[in-house]
Amino acid sequence: MLRDNKIISVLTIQDYKKSLDLAKCLYDSGITNLDIRLRTKQSKIAIEIIRNFKFQFNIGVGTVLTLEDLYFVKSLGIKYAYSPNTDVKILNNANKLDIQFIPGVSNIDDTISAVKHSCKYLKYYPAEKSGGVSNLDSIIANSKIKNLKFIAMGGITSVNIKPYLKHKNIIGIGTSWIADESLIDSSDWKEISNRARLLLNL
Repeated sequence: MLRDNKIISVLTIQDYKKSLDLAKCLYDSGITNLDIRLRTKQSKIAIEIIRNFKFQFNIGVGTVLTLEDLYFVKSLGIKYAYSPNTDVKILNNANKLDIQFIPGVSNIDDTISAVKHSCKYLKYYPAEKSGGVSNLDSIIANSKIKNLKFIAMGGITSVNIKPYLKHKNIIGIGTSWIADESLIDSSDWKEISNRARLLLNL
């Protein structure tokens, strides 16, 4: 489901007018996988702008919590939707809409529930607060499903990313560290580019 590399830049965009400059900066730095969160009033406009940009990003929409959010994802032809939790109602409707829904899990119960609802990928979230890769290993062992595929998100930076990169069940790592809100707000494209290249070269 990811393209080119395991890194996913998780974005919270307050001002949609910065969307194109941000997208160009990330793409030129080698970032093609995005998780754009539905956390701000202007996030939907920003998603549409980046979705229609000349560069071909692999876009997922994050913080999908309602059916309205799902319909928005579907309307743009976006294939992936992320959620911080496991909501059965959302899972069922995502299947009907043919959206690859990636629910947040941090324990064995949520993991089993997501697998039962045909989720191919799971969002291990919040990764660092949940205990990092050691807790993930425990979830995998208790589930007795060795080929579970996770995207780890939550608190991951250049300092702690290596164990996630090396983990055989982790196919992607989402991080807001590359382009955190303060860097986007200040249009610090140089620092965003430096952070992107740093992670891609680990």
